[in-house]
Amino acid sequence: MGEATRRLDRLESIARSAWSRERALGFAGPDPYDGLNSRLLGPALSRSRVLRLALIQAVKRCPFDPRRLLLIPPGVNPKGLSLFLSGLADFPAIDPSGVEAGILQDALIRCASSPDGTPLFAPGAGGESALPSDAQAGWGYDFPWQGRAFFQPAGFPTVVCTSFVVDSLCDSGAAGAGEFFEASVRFVRKSLGRFECPDGVCFSYSPRDASRVYNASLFAAKILARGHAAGIGGGLDAEVSRVADFVISRQSPDGSWPYGEAHHWQWVDGLHTGFVLETLMFLGRTLGRDDWDESIRRGLGFYAGNLFASDGTALYHPGSGYPVDPHSYAQGILTWLAAGRNGFEVLVDPASIADRAVELLWDDRRRGFRIRRSRFDASRTIYSRWSQAWMFRALAALLKEGGRS
Repeated sequence: MGEATRRLDRLESIARSAWSRERALGFAGPDPYDGLNSRLLGPALSRSRVLRLALIQAVKRCPFDPRRLLLIPPGVNPKGLSLFLSGLADFPAIDPSGVEAGILQDALIRCASSPDGTPLFAPGAGGESALPSDAQAGWGYDFPWQGRAFFQPAGFPTVVCTSFVVDSLCDSGAAGAGEFFEASVRFVRKSLGRFECPDGVCFSYSPRDASRVYNASLFAAKILARGHAAGIGGGLDAEVSRVADFVISRQSPDGSWPYGEAHHWQWVDGLHTGFVLETLMFLGRTLGRDDWDESIRRGLGFYAGNLFASDGTALYHPGSGYPVDPHSYAQGILTWLAAGRNGFEVLVDPASIADRAVELLWDDRRRGFRIRRSRFDASRTIYSRWSQAWMFRALAALLKEGGRS
């Protein structure tokens, strides 16, 4: 048995183990940003932006898991469900009958929301419920969260979460996926904020804000591009191109992108850099825009040179060893796999990234990936969406690339 085969065997075993753990828990678990779900403190702090931020960060950064003390229940996150579903689409050997995929598809359809956050289906309604012909469909998180720029109630749709759900429903062949795809295109076109300038177009993160976040705007464009390719929504290719042109115009001379336009979003990290690059590659190939390739190459060069070590270690920020975060490793695997598929040089080996994630973060006894926030971090919390779902999605893609689908 060769080394490559042994490596894939090990990664497959870990993917199966992570899946089994989360399936047994009903995909319910903690999230780094679920602090406002506290039944003890959430209601008391709900009227203060500063206190909401403080509670979320206190729970996220606590050296032990405070959720039991604060009465924060395990949650089922639509984005986590979508990542597990996309993983099953890439690695169906885990679910040869398709039963598990059907369960996830139904759960995702049942938690779709209208642009104002109202559920499209009543609690308990089946996934076969009819969707109104003019409906707009989006998806949000199962907890309220406060960012620096805006507040999102639980269930309120964002374009980021919506993009991942749409991808998973379409890629897994969900019954009724087409009508939800159309409804998500309407959500992007009719409900998201839209900023226009000579450089292009930027969509907002959600219907509640006017933010200009680069990866979020590209996810909106991805929904429109997939719609265009499927004959949904009319001639959207020019609009999608303008979104990508806007993001490319904001690329720094060193090849990086900050998180967004606002002065407090001028930081660079590996996770969102990966989002930008992977989505630009998808849009470029979907629309046949090879004139974006040079920008993508410069971005990949920065990504490899500043956000990865030579052994595949994923850095959260340029030059920063901590936090050691499964989300950064997972996105690194997916971005470099996409680079190879789209004809770009693969500067960091995706399998080496997976090996380092396993070495540094995998807890074999608890069957999960942890986050290490510092050299002395003793937290043993395993996050369902942030860690498990992302690593399962990435390992499934890597196994597919290795012929294990």
